[in-house]
Amino acid sequence: MTVEQDARQVSVKVALAGAADSGKLAMLRAIASRFGFATIREHPVGTMRVHRVEWAEPRTLTDGRFLNVALHSLTGPIDYNAGEELLLRAAAGIVFVVDADPAKFQTAWDSLLRLSDNTRRNGYDLHSVGLAIQYHRADLYPGFDPQDLDRRLGIPPGLIPRFVSSSRQPDAEGLAFDSVLAQIRERL
Repeated sequence: MTVEQDARQVSVKVALAGAADSGKLAMLRAIASRFGFATIREHPVGTMRVHRVEWAEPRTLTDGRFLNVALHSLTGPIDYNAGEELLLRAAAGIVFVVDADPAKFQTAWDSLLRLSDNTRRNGYDLHSVGLAIQYHRADLYPGFDPQDLDRRLGIPPGLIPRFVSSSRQPDAEGLAFDSVLAQIRERL
């Protein structure tokens, strides 16, 4: 985990990773809406768009320091692997977003493999960062079974916190992020 800190504050980066059109931007917007003053910034990089929002957490850490959070995401086609590598660089936490649409399973699988390769190739240890999975838009697919998707993606039960959100419950979109932030707080 990479953390910038001094005697008064700690700054952490959290990455929203996943396949294109998996709902990452909707999640970023839902999380940012919790803080009326937090502005989403967007920057084009080739065919991708980098979205980020930053804020200071309202409650301090147990030692009295302030926690500054930067949430980053990529949208659009990721033509170059370097884009995701930069997204993950120095991330203290990762929320991996999966669209619950069965037709998008292969793109989710490919994205999960790319995440694994990128973290390993760049020397990141996924055990040292906050990590959670968000299955998104589950309400649009009757019969969606999160345990089945866990099995298909090869995610052992109980190893990684997993959350399910619907297109109708915007607060549910932030549960995986809340879990990652809690994991980061524990490590600080």
